[in-house]
Amino acid sequence: MTPLIEKLLILQDHDLRILKFEKELADIPLRKAAIDSMLDDHRQSVAAAKEVHKGRQAEIKKAELEIESFREKIRKYRDQQMQLKNNQEFRAMEKEIEGVEKSIRQIEDRILEIMETVEAALRDVKAKEDALRTEEGGVKAEIANIDNRANELSAELDQVKKARAGLTSEIEVTRLSQYDRMFKNKKSKVLVSVEDNGTCGGCHMKLPPYICHDARKQLNVVACGYCGRMLY
Repeated sequence: MTPLIEKLLILQDHDLRILKFEKELADIPLRKAAIDSMLDDHRQSVAAAKEVHKGRQAEIKKAELEIESFREKIRKYRDQQMQLKNNQEFRAMEKEIEGVEKSIRQIEDRILEIMETVEAALRDVKAKEDALRTEEGGVKAEIANIDNRANELSAELDQVKKARAGLTSEIEVTRLSQYDRMFKNKKSKVLVSVEDNGTCGGCHMKLPPYICHDARKQLNVVACGYCGRMLY
């Protein structure tokens, strides 16, 4: 293998690693966003449970206001009783008061029932918050692992880029430009071997015998007539 082919193969290995590292680094923000989105269901579940709890409390508040309204009505009835002139009117008013008091007792019973659902709703909120915290802990650990990997990738990428820069100075400018143009276009191997069956190692098309001969003899850098890759 000629020194030029050896250097181009090493350069290609560097470029493939750089491509891999850059792709993985570019994917990291998407990976982190996808992991964080896993918490959305838990967050929505907590929010929904809190709304239920809030709604139950609002029902109790509304019922308490109803009771206060009925009690105010009773106070007015009592005041009116003091001004009544006969027992028949008094008893009629008393019956009205009894009806209001019955309504108050019914509302109080309803409040007790609602209070039980308030406690259940609060327990549900706490359970869902606990589940969210557990999930957040797992996500935090996974994000930390991803960040560590990103730091490792950045360090490796810098190292490979430095090695590549040192190698390019040893390759003839025309060949380097040819190689760089092809790699930028294909984003994959541009220097491939001729297979034993006489096909291109890149596109796997059958090569003319003279191309196979020149590539194997390495008298010159030859290219595949189908995909344009350099052959050796």
